[in-house]
Amino acid sequence: MKRFLMRLSALLSLLVLTGCLAEDYDVGVPRAYLHADDRLRSGPMQLTEANVTWSSSSGHVTETIQDIEEFGLSQETTTVSLNQPAYLEFEENEENGGDIWTNPEITASLWKDGEETKLELTDAREFRFPQSEGNYALAVEFIDRDNTAQYAGNIVIEETPAQKAGELPKYTFMEMPSITKVNSEDPSGVVFDHIYSEVCWNDCSFNSGYDISDVHAGDVEEGDSIVVDWGMMEPQPSEVVLIEIDNDGEEVSEEIGLSDNSSITIDIVEQDLGKQYAIQYLWQDGEKLIGQSSLNFKLK
Repeated sequence: MKRFLMRLSALLSLLVLTGCLAEDYDVGVPRAYLHADDRLRSGPMQLTEANVTWSSSSGHVTETIQDIEEFGLSQETTTVSLNQPAYLEFEENEENGGDIWTNPEITASLWKDGEETKLELTDAREFRFPQSEGNYALAVEFIDRDNTAQYAGNIVIEETPAQKAGELPKYTFMEMPSITKVNSEDPSGVVFDHIYSEVCWNDCSFNSGYDISDVHAGDVEEGDSIVVDWGMMEPQPSEVVLIEIDNDGEEVSEEIGLSDNSSITIDIVEQDLGKQYAIQYLWQDGEKLIGQSSLNFKLK
């Protein structure tokens, strides 16, 4: 009898656990939020469900929208600035619980006058709004196995008063240059040790030069290449200066990058080992310096 009760108790526990797992895993349509950190906005914006085909233990949901642009523009307006960073967040419905997604496919795009502009999302679902002003319909698609949910929002992109006055976007809004080490083992490149920092921004009247950063040296071998790319920066810098620094921290050479270049490649030879480099990015308004940043790295 005792053994029977123990088996019954174990069976009941298993059934309860199985039920919980099924409920946690098989839930309804998630909620989608847009986070845009800017003084023009306050708090996340919940996106509206558009085209949905979703089956779960909570039931089957089907919604059809014929024109996603028209539907998106009918939603409450959200204002963002040029090149503003943002990210997408998805939450399960409050009436359902548990971790519900394994590896969903998520895409986002902007619609204007019948034309679609795809947004580049990072693995963390981060992106930047474009540099073009206007009223756009935001369309976000979430695909998890056989379930699909589309969301819409109404986005107005406009210059901030500072941008209209000719100032640069906030430093935190600017894309950073990328720096990678490329070799036969990693032909696509791996991130190389570096420090990227602001020197002055929108008020450079005090600036009298730059400080050489103490940077951790990254491992390189003869035959490797260091590739620095700033093509994603908007606006592009007016000048790019490559500075070579010796072991005593003294500048030994300087080269101004051409205005039509957006990357620099350094092919490593034995004599380069131990060198440090500083790449200075300069933004100018006529003769006036309005922004400067610095990328520092050292070869070990």
